[in-house]
Amino acid sequence: MPQVTTDDEVKLHYEEAGDGTPVIFVHEFAGDIRSWEPQMRHFSRRYRAVAYNARGYPPSDVPSQADKYSQQRACDDIRALMDGLGIDVAHIVGLSMGGFATLHFGFEYPDRALSLVVGGCGYGAEPDKRDQFQRETLATIEKISGETMAVAGVAYASGPTRVQYQNKDPRGWKEFETQLRDHSTDGCSQYHDGGAAAAAIAL
Repeated sequence: MPQVTTDDEVKLHYEEAGDGTPVIFVHEFAGDIRSWEPQMRHFSRRYRAVAYNARGYPPSDVPSQADKYSQQRACDDIRALMDGLGIDVAHIVGLSMGGFATLHFGFEYPDRALSLVVGGCGYGAEPDKRDQFQRETLATIEKISGETMAVAGVAYASGPTRVQYQNKDPRGWKEFETQLRDHSTDGCSQYHDGGAAAAAIAL
């Protein structure tokens, strides 16, 4: 199983295909490496296409310490992946959580990015909404930890941000729901005691 090790000793699972200029795909919270399969198939015809599972998404490592997770760390993991694969510069493509990491990668390491593609990236909670945001995040963690992702994933995949996906591409949406429900519940269990720190990842 191909892996790179980050500077803080976390192993990240990745897949790559094709040759040429590198394109790196960074997944969303509800996704993983499988989310990018159509893009990997298409772009590997002309590019060196790389996708990876973020920390906390098996078979990448799931560190138990809350301080192993942060927006800065998510950004730095893109750099660590590139360093581990001997990639100096690349096109970086990120969606939602991955879009946030991609955006910050551009801020932190502009000389390493040929271009940035940022999809579905909000910019966290307004200052007066942070407490509410953290409460809602912790409630989601409780739900996933208590019900398991196999159950909680059904509601998550049917939420308001996914309705149009379901309407426009029922087959693609079903694949997304199945993959989401297959995610490990362990990650949320690890976050449970350090919930405030986990919530801060999305701020």
